[in-house]
Amino acid sequence: MSAAIENDLRLLAGQLLMTGIAGTELDAATAQWLQRSGIRAVCLRAENIADKAQLLRLTAALQRVLGAQALIAIDTATATPAYPAWLPVPPTAAALCAEGDAGLAYGTGACVARALRSLGVNWHLAPLLNLAPASAAPAAPGAEHAFGGDPTHATAMAMAWMAGSQSEGVACCARLYMPSSAALSLPQASLPTVAKSRSQLEEYDFVPFRQATAQAASMMSAHVLYPALDAALPASLSPRVLQDLVRGQWHYDGVIISDGLDTACVRERHMTGEIALRSVTAGSDMAMVLERPAAVAALDALAGALAAGRLPLQAVGARLARLATQARRYPAKAESNVQHYVQEAADRIILAEGWRRCKAALARQP
Repeated sequence: MSAAIENDLRLLAGQLLMTGIAGTELDAATAQWLQRSGIRAVCLRAENIADKAQLLRLTAALQRVLGAQALIAIDTATATPAYPAWLPVPPTAAALCAEGDAGLAYGTGACVARALRSLGVNWHLAPLLNLAPASAAPAAPGAEHAFGGDPTHATAMAMAWMAGSQSEGVACCARLYMPSSAALSLPQASLPTVAKSRSQLEEYDFVPFRQATAQAASMMSAHVLYPALDAALPASLSPRVLQDLVRGQWHYDGVIISDGLDTACVRERHMTGEIALRSVTAGSDMAMVLERPAAVAALDALAGALAAGRLPLQAVGARLARLATQARRYPAKAESNVQHYVQEAADRIILAEGWRRCKAALARQP
């Protein structure tokens, strides 16, 4: 195989990866590696964010390097959220659920998206769609980010929030298969398991995800075992989940991205390069590998699989088409078009009123 073909395959492989960068500025070496590797998606983390001027410089630099179809993501629903501290703080999903007004949820999602888009972000890895029953501990991981425990109400609120966000030009990501209070938490660095029957999952846990397939720009799988679907592989690596269920039964045609593949719970089982390849072959359009050494290994594995025919070009083409569609629908602002957050004052008033209503609703709860 010629060096030119190998390079082309590596550029294709890079488009299937979301990675991270170190620090608050895009250094020349990192920029060169991103371009040389064909990377088009970067996830911003807390370590990448210092202040508004710095973040605008960083996203503008990323847009120049990643190209016209740049996907600049941010994750605000993890243990170390990356939501910029100077932006107006929106009511949490739990608070919005207590208030119960879908219009308020829509407006909140729109405010969040306007703020993020003004900073050059076009992919928000939210909302979480796991259901949190009223009996769940308020301090449980992700509890404040869940839209409650009633499938019908939580789904309506989550869909309204998502619709508001995407109406303002920021793609959302329905976080798929997050463990809830029904999950059996195993020791750290082990996979949690949701030991429910298929009918229980369909009637409860899956309700918001099925609804989200009609509007979510993207969905994220997680490293969670659902024995009723696949007793051997977590959702993030399972063709039974990603292809048979999400693509086949739910007819979802948006982007599927894996959760981070360089986390402890998967590192203890697989090498990162091979796990990224397995995630893509299982049905992911994009594998998230945030740390550079792991991303290099993932890139090598994907490019090698393309060269060997283990990852068919036709299947890659379908994945790239879905990613391109998202990038066109939710474009990152060009550097010359990044504007000040002109609606910030108005959005602060909207969100403050939202918090007032939510706190009043929370106070009325038994």
